[in-house]
Amino acid sequence: MTLASRPIVHILGLGSMGTVLAVDLIRFTNALVVPLFRSQEKLETFQKTAHSKIGLRKIYLEEKPLIECTVEKAECPETFGGEPIENLVITTKTYQTKEAITPYLPYITPNTNLILIQNGLGVLEVLKEEIFPDAAKRPNLFQGVISHGVYQESGFTYVHAGWVGMQIARLPWNENELIQKSSLVEKDSSENALVQLLMGQRFAKEFGMKHTTYQEMLLGQLFKFLVNCCMNPVTAIVDCVNGEMKDHCGPVFQSIIAECLDILKVAYKPLFEYKVKYHGMSEYPKLDDSILTTENMTKEVIRIGCDLNARNSTSMRQDTLYLRETEVAYINGYVVTLAKRLNLSANVNKTIVELVQLRLGLNRTRATQGDWRS
Repeated sequence: MTLASRPIVHILGLGSMGTVLAVDLIRFTNALVVPLFRSQEKLETFQKTAHSKIGLRKIYLEEKPLIECTVEKAECPETFGGEPIENLVITTKTYQTKEAITPYLPYITPNTNLILIQNGLGVLEVLKEEIFPDAAKRPNLFQGVISHGVYQESGFTYVHAGWVGMQIARLPWNENELIQKSSLVEKDSSENALVQLLMGQRFAKEFGMKHTTYQEMLLGQLFKFLVNCCMNPVTAIVDCVNGEMKDHCGPVFQSIIAECLDILKVAYKPLFEYKVKYHGMSEYPKLDDSILTTENMTKEVIRIGCDLNARNSTSMRQDTLYLRETEVAYINGYVVTLAKRLNLSANVNKTIVELVQLRLGLNRTRATQGDWRS
């Protein structure tokens, strides 16, 4: 098969989510997967030190196999050619999105398929207001929600700790298009190259893919968002692997979720009114928002976060351990931002944000000045 006839998928952000996706795209599709690094130095490190290989250790399988793949091609802003980008997967940290995508903007056209696969909420506002303010030049936009548990082992090798799945949907640029008809899913399934690639039979089965309307995915996204609002900051604050806190985390999770839902129900009102407004209309899929209750979500966060991904170490905990900035501003911090906009209270999530910042600051102090406990 020639290069010209193969679909090309550029991945911006070769971290845990980028790697788990890249490995299975290489294994189960004919796509040319091209990681985009933020500098020539990073690219050369990948090529010379890692020999252009990425690895995934699947510890949720009994034999815990290490699967390694060689990346045929990788780029950075200094080496990138002049061809338009067909498919762009963004798996960077939320706060890195604008800086990471800027060098590649000349190669993003209205025909580009761009999919966001990130923790947290709030990036769409950045895309609309700061990156693609001209509506005529905006790409086809999709959202992906990955529920697989993955964390870094070393270098470009990651640990796939829990298999759950991934959901994708076309992401509307305008708020008044939040509710979609099922016919849009059918149209993208038959016409959009990225959707067809991700929903190819073998890859979709191996990766647990599901393609839905945006309101269905938003329900799943808010579900995952609530999981992140609990698992990410709490594991970072108390510095533990997910499963360690299973028997003790219920009360704090309940407080976080109850406050989040009070705010999300106002911010995403069309979603929470959907069941009543669109009941019985065949062109709209059935949607059950009853999963988004405090009681149910507390149980689900513990089940998914502490049981299915018991051996996982969350990305926020990893960030605090390695003294990196966290995404808390786009997770619990986004809830605080929404609350301010809506004149609501978010004291629980505000405190969680402050405790994450305290943990990161403390770890950085210990790294430079030593640990006073020893």
